[in-house]
Amino acid sequence: MFSAITPFAGTQPFNDWFVPDTVQRHVLGMRVLAVDPYWGAGEFQYIKSTDALVKGSLVVWDELNQGVLLPSTTIQGFPFGVAMAPMASGVFGWIQLTGLAVYKTSATVAADAAVAIAAAGVVGASAVSKQLVGVRNRFAATATKTVAAGTTNGSNKLTTTGYDGFFLGMVLTGTGIAAATTVVAALDPDGRTMYTGTAIGAASGKNSTATGQITLTGTYTGYGAGVINHPFAQGAIT
Repeated sequence: MFSAITPFAGTQPFNDWFVPDTVQRHVLGMRVLAVDPYWGAGEFQYIKSTDALVKGSLVVWDELNQGVLLPSTTIQGFPFGVAMAPMASGVFGWIQLTGLAVYKTSATVAADAAVAIAAAGVVGASAVSKQLVGVRNRFAATATKTVAAGTTNGSNKLTTTGYDGFFLGMVLTGTGIAAATTVVAALDPDGRTMYTGTAIGAASGKNSTATGQITLTGTYTGYGAGVINHPFAQGAIT
């Protein structure tokens, strides 16, 4: 879980277990550095969403630090960040500017392949005049992460040895995990407990069907991850 290393007390959390809200807690545009044992170091900016952002949306902001989905158009030249959590219009939260970031994708893009804006706020395969610059795609939508987990029949609670590498919206499979698409709906700040569900924030409807110790697999389905460094949408080519 990210912990701020910028000398600032009381930073609103960046992590998947925190739910952004309609209360402004910091000066808009504030940037902080943070570190995590798995995800590494990153830089984050505090914004107000004026759009329907989802986990991993690409976000462009204005001079008021109001964020909207990065448009899917050519030759923009706009800087963008990656939404750390779902944010409805009017909600305050963080976007990531540097480090290893998890973002929404429209297709499986191979590691180290060039990427582009494919739909509003969504990463896709390379396209003319739409490349995302300052992004090195490292994990495709087929990428996986495994961990030992304990399940309880009829419960949506999974107890793990540590959920480093897992994130909200990741698709889960394993013995006793409910059939069809089960995702990480919520994460506990204890760093060990995950809750299954049908969608981010909907921690219900996908209870385990058995009790025991299993190998839990999380797949990036619908997401990718890459190293970003103050990325921007491609500008004019002359």
